[in-house]
Order: sequence, then structure tokens, then C-alpha cells
Amino acid sequence: MKSLGVGLVRLSLGFWHGLRDPEFQAIIFLLTMSVLGGSIFYHWVEGWSWLDSAYFSVVALTTVGDATLGPTTGVSKIFTMGFSLVGIGLVLAFLSRLSSYRDLERRD
Repeated sequence: MKSLGVGLVRLSLGFWHGLRDPEFQAIIFLLTMSVLGGSIFYHWVEGWSWLDSAYFSVVALTTVGDATLGPTTGVSKIFTMGFSLVGIGLVLAFLSRLSSYRDLERRD
């Protein structure tokens, strides 16, 4: 349990160090806009609540998957395919940059 706590502290410190990097800031901005855009889309097209729309956007971007929510219209299915493909790249870029800052913390 102690190692989990240490890992979370290092991850948090890496995140705060990353906030000084313009590239990291840009990735966070793009991820935020992706979740916001996906939420708006699913809210209006699927008629989901804002919370369900935001939840599904994050689930689609992180490839977690959830059987309780899913697009029902053809437009939503096509949007979700593109949204996931682009978003997964953003999430991977975010995690890659974040891990590099976490590694810097370990070296200090």
C-alpha cells in the first residue's frame, strides 16, 4: 500500500512539473476540448445527460468501454469511431509526457 502512495505522489509531482511545459499544456488543452466537444455532441445527438455524455467521452478516449452506454444513431457511431481514433492518440501523448516528468522526479 505504501508503494501505491509513493507512486501517486510521484505522479502528482510529475503532473505539476509538466504544467510548466507548453507542449504538455497544449495536450491537456486538446484533451479538455475533446471531452467537452464529445460531451456536447452526445448530449445533443444521443439526448444523454451532461454527466453521461462526459462519462462516455472519457470512456471512449481511454478505451475502457462500458456496456451501459453506446451510440445508437449512425451519425453517433461514425463520430465515435473518429473521436476514439483521434482521442486515443491524445491520451497516449498525455501519458507519455506525464511519465517522462514522473521519471524526472525519480532521478532528483
